[in-house]
Amino acid sequence: MSLLVCRKCKKIITSDTEPCPYCGEADPGGHQVEPEPAEPQDGLMSAGLVIFIFAALLILVFEWFSNNDRANGSGQGADSSGAAGSVSQTSCLASECAAGTRTVTRATIQEPFYMCKSEEFSEYANFVLSVMVKQARFADIAPEVSTKTGEPVAQGDDKLLLDKHRAKAGVSTFEQAISKCYRGRGNLQLVVLYSPKDSNSIYVAAEENQEDKYWLPKARLFRR
Repeated sequence: MSLLVCRKCKKIITSDTEPCPYCGEADPGGHQVEPEPAEPQDGLMSAGLVIFIFAALLILVFEWFSNNDRANGSGQGADSSGAAGSVSQTSCLASECAAGTRTVTRATIQEPFYMCKSEEFSEYANFVLSVMVKQARFADIAPEVSTKTGEPVAQGDDKLLLDKHRAKAGVSTFEQAISKCYRGRGNLQLVVLYSPKDSNSIYVAAEENQEDKYWLPKARLFRR
């Protein structure tokens, strides 16, 4: 079974799906979504692993963006309602959150994030995610994913920053980094442990069990 892009609504569907579950097109057809062929070099991911990562990224992107209208309404409201009223509208990226600050996470379908075991993993994984999200917002089809790194194929500054963050994380693939991370979610009650000024990530502990410590994007953390 392969993945296709519906000729009408441009959503990713499986090849045996008729009609399209998103727009109802009786013959969705479209072009087949395939990863670029891997070059036979040492250190590259196996074909099976590449396909797995590629499919996982596609599922995540189109899960987050296939229902934007709904997310901007009831879905997004439900995520932020638990923190309404008592949570600052200013993130820890816009205004520094010192050690000891009690905070809460925010996440929406359009603004996902990763929580990681090191600052370097957080910087890299969340930058990859931001590039993928940016491309998905402005493209009619899913972002092209590199079979070498598992990252969305990028050019210019984005490519330079991907290379920089990957090197600092000490990994060769996106899959290696996210094996040390978790998908973040909203309304997590956290306490700030350390907020480096030259980083987009912040070190926190779970308020209920402070043995659980993670790095996550400052932009997704808000004062309580």
